[in-house]
Amino acid sequence: MPFSRLPLLALPLLLSTMPAWAIYKCEGDGQVTYSDAACANGKSVALEDARGVKSPAPVAAAKDKAVQQRLDKSRAAEDKRLSRQREKQEREDARARLVAEKQKRKCAQLAQRKAWAEDDLRNAPVKTIEKARRKSQRATENYRAECTA
Repeated sequence: MPFSRLPLLALPLLLSTMPAWAIYKCEGDGQVTYSDAACANGKSVALEDARGVKSPAPVAAAKDKAVQQRLDKSRAAEDKRLSRQREKQEREDARARLVAEKQKRKCAQLAQRKAWAEDDLRNAPVKTIEKARRKSQRATENYRAECTA
């Protein structure tokens, strides 16, 4: 029966190697929570770990400070990324406005040429009326191709 005693002998060995998990009491926003991780944005109070050893408060405070520094760095990086996105969007918007203004000027020119060609057609002598009609038709087609969608 040596095998039946083996689990009994191994039990104290297993219990003595149990990890020492710290338990943190976090106080913030009027609420108290318990966690195995240091408090991110609240007051950390050291409690006993699973074996009954008191966890040192300076270590918890250092962890809190490190967590806060990482949060600050990530916020700064996110702010920088958002700032770059806004600048890029502003450049794209400015470029789009320039293209739209250029198209508007071009359409105004084509509309003017179309109006002049129609005026020339109305006032054309009989001898050049066919030439004026072709010119007016081409100006109208050019205007429609560029300015109507």
